[in-house]
Amino acid sequence: MTESDDAREPRDARVASTPMGSNRLPSDAFSTLIEAATALCSTRHLRDLLVTMMERARDVMDAEASSVMLVDEPSGTLRWKVAVGDKVTALETLSVPIGEGIAGRVAASGQTLRIDDVQSDPRWDGRRFDAATGFTTRSMLCVPIRTPENRIIGVIQVLNRRGGPFSDDDDRLLQALAGMGGVAIENARLYEHLEEEVAERTAALRRTLAELREAQVQLVQSEKMAALGALVAGVAHEINTPLGSVMSNIDIVGRALAKIEAVATDPGRAEEAKRYLERATGIVEVSRDACRRIAEIVRSLRSFSRLDEAERQLADLHQGLDSTVMLIAHLVKNRITVRREYGSLPLVDCHPNQLNQVFLNLLVNATQAITGDGEIVIRTHASGGATPEAVIEITDSGSGISPEHLPRIFDPGFTTKGVGVGTGLGLSICYRIVHDHHGRIEVDSARGRGSTFRVVVPTVVMASHFA
Repeated sequence: MTESDDAREPRDARVASTPMGSNRLPSDAFSTLIEAATALCSTRHLRDLLVTMMERARDVMDAEASSVMLVDEPSGTLRWKVAVGDKVTALETLSVPIGEGIAGRVAASGQTLRIDDVQSDPRWDGRRFDAATGFTTRSMLCVPIRTPENRIIGVIQVLNRRGGPFSDDDDRLLQALAGMGGVAIENARLYEHLEEEVAERTAALRRTLAELREAQVQLVQSEKMAALGALVAGVAHEINTPLGSVMSNIDIVGRALAKIEAVATDPGRAEEAKRYLERATGIVEVSRDACRRIAEIVRSLRSFSRLDEAERQLADLHQGLDSTVMLIAHLVKNRITVRREYGSLPLVDCHPNQLNQVFLNLLVNATQAITGDGEIVIRTHASGGATPEAVIEITDSGSGISPEHLPRIFDPGFTTKGVGVGTGLGLSICYRIVHDHHGRIEVDSARGRGSTFRVVVPTVVMASHFA
């Protein structure tokens, strides 16, 4: 035995301990796999996971570069997802048809390919990729990535082992790493798909919420316009009566002035001229009262709608109640007595036009609940406590509400007025408006004993509540 033989024998013994075709891995390889498994479990995002896989593969095998390619089924290609190493990151913009080149063959066959000298291997056609990156490929180990269902979803490539050719141990280690990677990749894809679904559903819910809010605004406006429409005839009558008086009086005053002019030059007709002048003066006063009535109606209508005050502000609810009572005057005239028992109310931080709509709906409902003569009482007071509240009660002497209907009166679309009389939206919108003001609306009623609707709203609401 020569000295060289003695020196070679221990090395041959070490090789024999890990024979070709053996599935055993050295103990340091097991440590590497445990570390890799821990690293793969530390992230659920696909790219982070792939970067972790490639960095582990490159470091463990002391290679110059590593990359992972995943199957893109629609295009039938392998696309680089991550490339780790000097100059190779440009690969992430490129792809390889399945079945072509080393990576394409591995993806198509599911068989590992290990090449010690790619430049002389006819199967390798990566010169264009080296040209694109400036990297020089010398040796390669390429293994398939499989799912637990044995479906090939990509390949791992490790390039240019610094310590010499890739070994069987490298082969087995990379296959084990690819096996763990297949499970991790599928889990990451499921997680990202779930995240996308959650994001899509969240976006859909936000769109739906925005649409519901828009629909609510339109519904409130629609109901308000419907309520105003129902009052148009009565308001028109209220205005036309004094307006007709004014127009008639103008004609009479014109004739009186003409008579005065005719007799003004005749001293003997002074008394006649005086009578005409007194009559014209009286008519002017009547016209002045009629104009004041018209102005009051218009002012009440403007105060009710508050078209120039759409934003939240401090408002006097008694003013809103008075303007609303003025607008329903034609509904109660000569039939229903309206008593106002106002207590002391502070200014309320609110949307005045919205609360006016609540008052209108409740008062119109009260008039419709009374058959024949009756009475409506409006009471107000401020409640004490940690949060001061304004309380408005509207009580009618009408027919009342049946017990079986009470739980449903604020439901959208529910009405007891019959087809073509009510939309079933008035009380629902009242409930929504009061709720949006962080208040509450309550009802006490019994059949044959009338109803009391109670609106309670905080006098001061933080601005953030209306955001």
